Amino acid sequence: MRRRLAVIWALVLFFAFGARAGVWKEGKTLHIGHRGARALVDENTLESLLKAIELGVDMVEFDIQRTKDGVYVLMHDPTVDRTTNGTGRVDEMTLEEFKKLKTKSGYTPPTLEEVFKALKPYDVGMILDIKVKDPNCIPEIYELVEKYGLDDRVIYESSYPKVAKAIEKFNPELISSIYPAIPHLALLYAQAYHLDSISLFWPSATPLYVKIAQKQGYKVMVWTVNKKKWIKWFGNKLKVDGIMTDDPNLFKH
Repeated sequence: MRRRLAVIWALVLFFAFGARAGVWKEGKTLHIGHRGARALVDENTLESLLKAIELGVDMVEFDIQRTKDGVYVLMHDPTVDRTTNGTGRVDEMTLEEFKKLKTKSGYTPPTLEEVFKALKPYDVGMILDIKVKDPNCIPEIYELVEKYGLDDRVIYESSYPKVAKAIEKFNPELISSIYPAIPHLALLYAQAYHLDSISLFWPSATPLYVKIAQKQGYKVMVWTVNKKKWIKWFGNKLKVDGIMTDDPNLFKH
């Protein structure tokens, strides 16, 4: 009986590790579209995400807010003022009100579920930048991820330490990442909360810091790199695990 349980447990760990490792491409730096293809198409829109996919990225990154009635939607800022024709906070709007908004090019900001449904057929990973400060949002977001069978394609990321901590606390097998307000604290938070990766504003990603983090087993992503020479530097020289850019065309070198 003990032997059987040991075998079962070993299989569980194997498949869990496989799911965790499946997002990364060992020996290759992931090409990541920041807010889709932000330099080319209005950010955090379905159109921008699809443009990034068209240009061949490995992953797309996008930002998640929550409406007044509890629906998760794509928006970077707490307010809609900068990127749409509306004004006000996302968390003070109902979904109906949010869906009346238009971006500068006339696109309708999508819900998280709409994005999952649209991107499911594509061979692309997703970085969910969780802007919601309430740690209780994690189970709800995970429920949507699971609904569309995207478990092995998602990285859960936040700049808020308590939210990043909640990711691992809810389910240690989820792939977690943090990019705190003070970049050099990223590794300390990763160690304290048993996170899987760190995301660094590119000027903070020094060779020594990257080397230390990777040597300790953490994946390292950098953002937002919008020059070809720096993309080459981080990819070919530092060999980081992922590079985010606003213009995926810059990966073509």
